[in-house]
Amino acid sequence: MAEVTESFIDEWIQNHKEEMIEELKLWVSQPSVSRADLYKEGAPYGPDCRKMLDLALERGKKYGFGVKEYEGYTGEIAYSSRDKEIGFVCHLDVVPEGDHWIYEPYKPVLENGFLIGRGVGDNKGSGVLCLFLLRFFKENNIELSHGLRLMLGCAEETGMADFTYYKEKLNGTFPEVGIVADATFPVCYAQKGGFDATYEIRAGKNIVDFRAGSVRNIIPDKAELIVSGVALDEAKAVLAGIEDIEAAGEGEYVKITGYGKAGHAAFPVPDEDNNAIVKLARAAAILEEKTGLDLNGVKFIAESFSTPFGDGLGVNYEDEESGVLTSNIGVVSTQQGKIVMDIDIRYPVTDKAERIKEQLTKKADEYGAVLAKSSWSQPYYIDPEDKKVKAMLEAYREVTGDYSEPYSMGGGTYSRVVPNAISFGPGMTKRQKPDFLPAGHGGAHGPDEALNIADWLTGFKIYIQSVIKLDKVL
Repeated sequence: MAEVTESFIDEWIQNHKEEMIEELKLWVSQPSVSRADLYKEGAPYGPDCRKMLDLALERGKKYGFGVKEYEGYTGEIAYSSRDKEIGFVCHLDVVPEGDHWIYEPYKPVLENGFLIGRGVGDNKGSGVLCLFLLRFFKENNIELSHGLRLMLGCAEETGMADFTYYKEKLNGTFPEVGIVADATFPVCYAQKGGFDATYEIRAGKNIVDFRAGSVRNIIPDKAELIVSGVALDEAKAVLAGIEDIEAAGEGEYVKITGYGKAGHAAFPVPDEDNNAIVKLARAAAILEEKTGLDLNGVKFIAESFSTPFGDGLGVNYEDEESGVLTSNIGVVSTQQGKIVMDIDIRYPVTDKAERIKEQLTKKADEYGAVLAKSSWSQPYYIDPEDKKVKAMLEAYREVTGDYSEPYSMGGGTYSRVVPNAISFGPGMTKRQKPDFLPAGHGGAHGPDEALNIADWLTGFKIYIQSVIKLDKVL
């Protein structure tokens, strides 16, 4: 059995670095947006996710591991048949690619130390990292008291129904502790609850179409509103000088376009006005006021989502454990004479979903809107003094020399639905960003998603040490 020293790990990484990158390129090349609307038996989240699950399991089998799949909802790659296990939990689905990419989303490119492509960081990079972690322990014959299992889901970005089904319908088993590799280091001890809502409101008679966004958990960077009953010159005169708003002819109508900056709904930037839907609604409300057009619905959006922290909705809340509530209107469409809005809210761990629903209903009533749908997932919390947290934190500090404390966040991970799971890396708090990309590019849910290879490999070292420490303390 090899002695696991820092130099031994470094040498193994150096010998496998190129192979790891090529493996990740292979995974990223397979599109895998979760599509429950394309459900088929054995492929509950559409054919692309099924292909991605098959690819990942086939790669696990190639490296000599046992693999299983569970009706297309989840899959697993396992090393050792011990009763007790340490697990890693990752997701294979990605958010839609969206617009404004400089690089091809599914043709990954290595550029200046960054791999670029949809899913490189969120979350296929983690899946590949954990697969090679299993290889590290297997191929070096490193003795552990626990087995290792990599659990792979297919619907994390769309509500985590995959592991909920695995747990509740298939009576799936779980490791003694699971590391959710879908966060940043060091340890995440608290995650806000997730509240999804759909509003509907009558579309004003002069609204021909209002459309923006693809999923509720992305801040949209472009929104379009087509209106009737106004001349282009008049519309331009009213909207002149409003930043990030353009008006152009669209046949007999006027098309107004708003521009923002894409990002993750859970992490809005304070004092930055990035949501294209809100910016467009605000401009349209001015047009309505100045011209007398019936653009019913735009004022509701402009006022209710005046900040990304729930102030306009009346649901603003903050606690010491997990910070401030966030709200994002991610998707807008016109359907059967109505404006339909998909909303993403992340609420602090001491808040209550019932309070939020009550206030959202009250806000809808004020404007003649309807809260058509709502659902939520509970917050997550683990005591920062827990021995598992301490072991992970120690591994992180030994590798990096960084003594940052455990943290809370608004992003939701499988820790909410997978028992005994703790979110831990592999992203770095002080991560290097791709300075060759323009602003708004390079993020997990934005265009030109980028993974810093050096940080990625440091995460690999931290995970190796974490497994060794957890194996001892459990």
